[in-house]
Amino acid sequence: MADGLSQLACTRIEQDELLDLGLGTQANVAANLAEMRRMNRWLGGLSALTTHLYPRLSVSPQPITLTDLGTGAADIPVTIARWTETRGLKAHFLALDWTARNLTVARRQSQDTPAVCVLRADANQLPFANNSVDFVISSLFLHHFSPEPVVCLLRSAFACARRSVIMTDLVRGWLPLLGFKAIQPIFARNFLTRHDGAVSIRRAYTPSELRQFAAAAGLKNVQVHVHTPWRMTLVADK
Repeated sequence: MADGLSQLACTRIEQDELLDLGLGTQANVAANLAEMRRMNRWLGGLSALTTHLYPRLSVSPQPITLTDLGTGAADIPVTIARWTETRGLKAHFLALDWTARNLTVARRQSQDTPAVCVLRADANQLPFANNSVDFVISSLFLHHFSPEPVVCLLRSAFACARRSVIMTDLVRGWLPLLGFKAIQPIFARNFLTRHDGAVSIRRAYTPSELRQFAAAAGLKNVQVHVHTPWRMTLVADK
C-alpha cells in the first residue's frame, strides 16, 4: 500500500502556508484550527496517532509525561488527557507551539483540562533533557520542515523521549490532493484551511522518505504505518 501511494506522489514543493506567514485575523486562525480539529476527528488523523499511542500509554509506568510538538489548538493533548483520566492513568501533557496566535486558541481550549500545560517553545530547540519525557508526539507537523530539519527534529525528539516517538502526518500525492478538494465544502470553508491544506499535501513526504529520514536521524525500532485515507505514522520505540 505504501509503495502504491509513493508511486502516485507529486513533486514536493517548498511553499509557505498562510498561517505561518501570519495572515488572517485571530478569528480566522480559530476557525482554521477548529476545521483541522474536525478533519482530524472524522478523517482519521486522530486515530492514526492514538492507534499506536493508547496501547503504549496503557502499559507505561505512571505518572506519564507526554509532549505534543506543534500543538496548534492543543485539541490532541486535551483528547488524550481525557482518555487517560477516564482510565485512571496519571499523566501530564506539555502542548508546545511557537506561534502566539495558535497558543491563544490552545490556552482557551485546554483551560478545563488541568493536566495539559501550554508552552511556547521552538521545536528546533526543545527545552528538554535527554530521556526526560516518556512520549513525544506530533500531528501534521513534520511537513512544515525541509528534509534536513526533519532529520534534526527526529533526532532531537528521540533523544528527549524515554519510551517512544509517535508522529503522524499527511502523505504527499495527487490522490490526497484531489480528495482534499472534494471535501472542502464540508470540512474546509475557511480560506486558511483551503489554501494551507492543499499546500500541506504538496509539502508532505511519502512513507519511504520518512523511513529514510528516520534512518539518517539514527532512530531505532522504527516503523512507518500507512493509514486510510492518506495518513502515515512514524513510531520509534526505545
